[in-house]
Amino acid sequence: MGVSWEKAKQAAESLAMFMDEHHWTQAGVAEKLGVSTAQINQFLKTKYKGSLDEITNKVVNLLESVSRKERRIKGKPFVETTIAKKIYTLITETESLCDEEGKIGLIISDSGHGKSTCLREFARANHNTVYVELDDAMNPTTMFNEIADKLKVFNNGSLAVITRRLIEHLEHRHIIIILDEASSLRVRQLNQLRQIIVVKSKCPLILAGNNDLLKTIMQPTVRRGCEALDQFTSRFSYILNLDEAASNKDGGLYTPEDIRRLYEYGGIRLTSDGVKTLRKICKTPRSGRLRTCSLLIAALHTAKVVSKTGQIDSELILAAIDQLNLPVRDRLPVHLPEVDDEKPEALSKTA
Repeated sequence: MGVSWEKAKQAAESLAMFMDEHHWTQAGVAEKLGVSTAQINQFLKTKYKGSLDEITNKVVNLLESVSRKERRIKGKPFVETTIAKKIYTLITETESLCDEEGKIGLIISDSGHGKSTCLREFARANHNTVYVELDDAMNPTTMFNEIADKLKVFNNGSLAVITRRLIEHLEHRHIIIILDEASSLRVRQLNQLRQIIVVKSKCPLILAGNNDLLKTIMQPTVRRGCEALDQFTSRFSYILNLDEAASNKDGGLYTPEDIRRLYEYGGIRLTSDGVKTLRKICKTPRSGRLRTCSLLIAALHTAKVVSKTGQIDSELILAAIDQLNLPVRDRLPVHLPEVDDEKPEALSKTA
């Protein structure tokens, strides 16, 4: 039985409301659905001459897809967790110790702690802060070029020219420089950052990376080419090792309140054992931590059983790990359930 005009009219009215709320244009909707603007115009006016089944189903599927994504969005764009507070404390304490010269704060973390989100949020909320995301392909010139670009300093020219402009721009200003994804920095680059940002520009410098960064900084200075590391480490204010703190037996970095603030949204609640399972994931190295938790919760939010019960428990989380066959499943300190062919899948979607 085909789609009735009554159902098509309801879909058209829903589409019109969505377009108004989301500032969609008819052309934009047409592009999303793979049809012409004229077809959307006719559908909205309930004068469509083509296959009513096809276009109505396309519209309904689009609206449901957008609604599912919006249900996953948390009430606040940023949740101030225990980690966020620790990172903010390191930055502000490093800044407070800067007088005759700058100081260096170090954040060590594997992926999934949410460190980058916290650093970007700090920079967004504090206009005297510049956030720069490095990458492995950067050499000293391109690194300082990127810093200059973020500071709106003219960044054409040689390394000597760019760094001179940076010093002139920063010397008498109150600026915090945050360099994220700094794991691949070598001794030469670290020494250049110390000289230009910390010593000559007198700015606080925050470096964030994984354990490779810490190994580079802490290698013996008697090794050839590493002599400058003594000068670098003498400028340290604090080192925040999130990996060590997360594995702490007293509970780690993620309190039950943190987990609930992060993952209870859209009217779905976590059971106590569900919270414990997510905390276990957050304490496990190389598991993706918060990133893995976010993936699991987002997937479960659209599951039929969760829509029905309004809650997510440990059993559902473990079943989702198994059904998604996550690459980190063997690292997780949780027992995955045996596959039961007669039991409905946790991630089965609402019809």
